[in-house]
Amino acid sequence: MKRRDFLKSTSAGAAVASAGLTGAQLLGQQRSATGLIPNPVLVMVYLRGGHDQLNTFVPHNDKTYYGIRPTIAIPKPDVIQLDNRWGLHPAMEPLKRFYDEGRFAAVINSGSPHPTRSHFDAQDFMEFGAPGNRSIRDGWLNRFLFATKNPRGEDPEQIRAIALQERLPRSMRGSYPAVAVPSNLREIDEVLDVFEDFYRSGDPDRLRTTIDAAEKAAGVGAAAGISADPVMESGTQTIQYLRRLRQLLYGDVKPTYGSSRADSFEGGTFQEYPGGWFASRLKAAARIIKADVGLQVVGTDINGWDHHIGLGSVDGTLNRMLEFVSTSLAAFMDDLGPELDRTLILVSTEFGRVCGENGNDGSDHGHGGATWLLGGRVKGGRIYGKWTGLEPSELNQKRDLKVTTDFREIYADVLRQHMGFDLPEGFFPDYMPSERGLGIFG
Repeated sequence: MKRRDFLKSTSAGAAVASAGLTGAQLLGQQRSATGLIPNPVLVMVYLRGGHDQLNTFVPHNDKTYYGIRPTIAIPKPDVIQLDNRWGLHPAMEPLKRFYDEGRFAAVINSGSPHPTRSHFDAQDFMEFGAPGNRSIRDGWLNRFLFATKNPRGEDPEQIRAIALQERLPRSMRGSYPAVAVPSNLREIDEVLDVFEDFYRSGDPDRLRTTIDAAEKAAGVGAAAGISADPVMESGTQTIQYLRRLRQLLYGDVKPTYGSSRADSFEGGTFQEYPGGWFASRLKAAARIIKADVGLQVVGTDINGWDHHIGLGSVDGTLNRMLEFVSTSLAAFMDDLGPELDRTLILVSTEFGRVCGENGNDGSDHGHGGATWLLGGRVKGGRIYGKWTGLEPSELNQKRDLKVTTDFREIYADVLRQHMGFDLPEGFFPDYMPSERGLGIFG
């Protein structure tokens, strides 16, 4: 199915829905009818750079693992054992209890079937959901949002999709106006006023003047974080979303998201978070989810997983980054409380890393990697995916983990089983996920 035909079909399908409901309510109603939990939320965390599977989900009883990683392997006594084959890097200890509770699972040997080792191509192919197809420019999450939008227009008090960072992830870019949230949201009233005036005028000749005025009001480059999409008609909705977000996150108190001047939201149940920008983003996400404003998709990136040098064992860069991520995710899941039942955290990366270590205490671009799933109705406490072993004959090009689970199978399960979305033909171009699914959700 061509993209144009897909958009027409999904728009027509949405038009038969009740016009008095928002997109979030429509999906919530659909899930209620199936007996599943309503109002689902997906938090998409993308590990940019090629996250290493083998030192995260450790095959601790595999002698070949220790033979090909003599310096950077996780010593068996330090591995947090999950079963007789798999264990966690010790820095992931904060997430172990969620694994034990059945709220954390991973799909090993997952990723894209495309052989590229380019970060840029691999990220594009995964986030657009179309490996090798360079004609697709709408992200897979944006296609979902567009297909389930209210045909009569969205309620400005509802916020369906946000990226808690300056730029939209590729997965959220496209025809539906998702919003990227600038870190200085609390301090950009003048910028919002300028852009609101510009979008309402509808005069493209004023664009340069508007951008100049915005940069002068809030500093060079500040305007870049405001744009949800370069399409003019989405501008007013973007401004409305940002004003609503600003009210939800800060009200009349000092900001926390993206700022070092305060460290906790006022009101509600207090949940201690670790320091750092990722924890601050998750803290903001928890507040918006609990505000019940129709949020369905949250996106955020974590850069820095390209560990050619210093990946290390229990004391390298990977150790520090996994601790940074794990402590933040654990606090977020605790903060959500009962809302965790309707919130799924999906952690992806563009590819894994070469199985053997290089000469720089690191590893190079590989193929198969790992996908994490936390919360929601995940049937956790298990490692999913087909493990092919580490002998050269069992590896991709005798060096990388094979991809035995296409990432589109996982994303399709997330949309069907968690988001309650009836996946149409052609949603993933040139690929139709299996009807059976992977059995990851209860």
